[in-house]
Amino acid sequence: MNCWWNKRGDIMSKAEKRGNLIIVLLVMLLLGIGIALVIPKPKNEFVHVGIAIYNMEDEYMADMVYQLEDEIRNYDFRGKKVVFEVLDAKNNANTQEKQLQYLLSGNFDVLVVNMVKPTSAANILNRAVSDNIPVILFNRETDERDMIISNNVWYVGTDGYMAGVIQGKMIKDAWEDAYCDIDKNNNGTIDYILVEGEATHFDTISRTNGFLETVKDLKMNQIATLSADWNRKDAYEKLAELDSEIIEDIEVVVCNNDDMALGVLDYFSDNHREFPLIVGINNRSEVNKQIKNGSIYGTVDNNVKSQISRICSLLNDIMNGETGNQKQVWYSEPFGIK
Repeated sequence: MNCWWNKRGDIMSKAEKRGNLIIVLLVMLLLGIGIALVIPKPKNEFVHVGIAIYNMEDEYMADMVYQLEDEIRNYDFRGKKVVFEVLDAKNNANTQEKQLQYLLSGNFDVLVVNMVKPTSAANILNRAVSDNIPVILFNRETDERDMIISNNVWYVGTDGYMAGVIQGKMIKDAWEDAYCDIDKNNNGTIDYILVEGEATHFDTISRTNGFLETVKDLKMNQIATLSADWNRKDAYEKLAELDSEIIEDIEVVVCNNDDMALGVLDYFSDNHREFPLIVGINNRSEVNKQIKNGSIYGTVDNNVKSQISRICSLLNDIMNGETGNQKQVWYSEPFGIK
C-alpha cells in the first residue's frame, strides 16, 4: 500500500512538473508578446530625394548639379541616409511635367526642382501640397505668388538684380579707368549691345534691370538687344545676323550669363575682329581663364557653393522637422571677378 501511494505520488509530481512547465512557457510567450508590443517601430533611415533639372546640357547647371550630388553624399544629415535620383528634362517643359508626375507618384520624400518654365510652377506646387511633399525650387526663380501656395515650398538662388548691378559697376570702373580704350569712335558715349537670356525669365529681367539702373548716369547708347536663351551657340548666331556696320560700332557687350559671353567672344575671334569689352555672369571656369588672358573683362560669381550648402541645410531641416528658422526665399550674395 505504501509503495502504491509512493508511486502515485511520483506520478502526481511529474504531472505537476509538466503543468508548471506549461505555465512557464505561457508566461514567457505572454512576456514575449508584451515586449514586442512596447518595441517602437524602426524608422526608415533612408530619405528619397527627387532632383528635377531643366537642362543638363547647360554646362553651368550641370556643374552645379554635380557639386550638389557630392555635397549630399558627404553632408551630415544626423544619421539619415539620402537616396537621390536626378532627372534631366533637356529644356522640354512637357518632358519635365512627366518627370515631376513620376516623382510625385513615387516613393519620394522631398523634391528639389529646377524648372524649365518657372512661370508654370503653380501646378506642380499644388500637387505637391496635396501629397504633402516638400519642394525646394532652385536657380530659376518662380513668381512670388507661387511661393505662398504652401509653407512647404522654398526657393534657393542668387540675387539677379545685384548681379546686374555688379556688371554695371564694372562698366563704370572700366570707363573711369580707361575710357580712351573703350571709346573707339571718340563720341564720348559707350556704344553697347545687350545679350539677354529667355525673354520672360525672371533672372533675365532682374539682371538687365540691375545693370541699366546702375549705368543710368553714364552716356550709354544701346545699339542692339539680342535674346540668346542663355546659349553660347545662339549668342554667336544672333550676333552674326547683325549688320556689319553695327558690329563695327560695338564697344561693350553685356551678357546675362557667361555662356552667351563666350558665344560673343567666339564670334569676334572667328571673324578676326577686335574684341569689345565683354562682361558676363556665373564665373564659368572658361570665362575665368579668358579674364586672366585679357579677352573678357569680367564676370559675376553667383556664389554657387553657398546655394548648395543652403539646399543641403534645408534638406536636413525638412528631414528633421525643423524648418521654422529657414527663410522661404533665400539668395546667395554675388560678387564680381575681373
